[in-house]
Amino acid sequence: MSTEKIIITLFAKDRPGIVRSLSDTVLANKGNWLESSLSRLCGQFTGIVHIAVDSGNKASLISAFEAMSKEGINVTVQNAEGVKTDDIEVNGLQILVEANDRPGIIKEISEALAAENVNVDNIDTEVESASMAGYPIFRAHLFLAMPEDLSEDDLEDILEGVSDDVMVSVLEE
Repeated sequence: MSTEKIIITLFAKDRPGIVRSLSDTVLANKGNWLESSLSRLCGQFTGIVHIAVDSGNKASLISAFEAMSKEGINVTVQNAEGVKTDDIEVNGLQILVEANDRPGIIKEISEALAAENVNVDNIDTEVESASMAGYPIFRAHLFLAMPEDLSEDDLEDILEGVSDDVMVSVLEE
């Protein structure tokens, strides 16, 4: 029997047991959980999971995911055949970007990155009050896939050129 790969996205109101329900469903339908990124934010739980499943079990797994909506877990399934995840080498870089919070800061940063052909692998953001000043500070922790011809110093210069208040720190992996 051949193995097929699917990618699911899920969304639910956060509560204990969501990952357990999801993993139980995958295992009960003889699927193999390959990789995932799951997160809780603002009382919601969301994520993406890459799963391998025998072609004979795929339909039952998809039906089981659809039935999870009765538990308040909404799952969307996408075929992942042709998606390469093995043997991909990237020039990875982890950075922290800080700036005064304002509407459009993500757009400014993402435009600067896209213009240099930098891929965002992961981004976590937050806004919090500056300890002494009392105004909001934006922070973004980014994992980037860098083109080979772009140095860390060049990237810092590009992002700090977005505006006078942007500060970039390259983090050790």
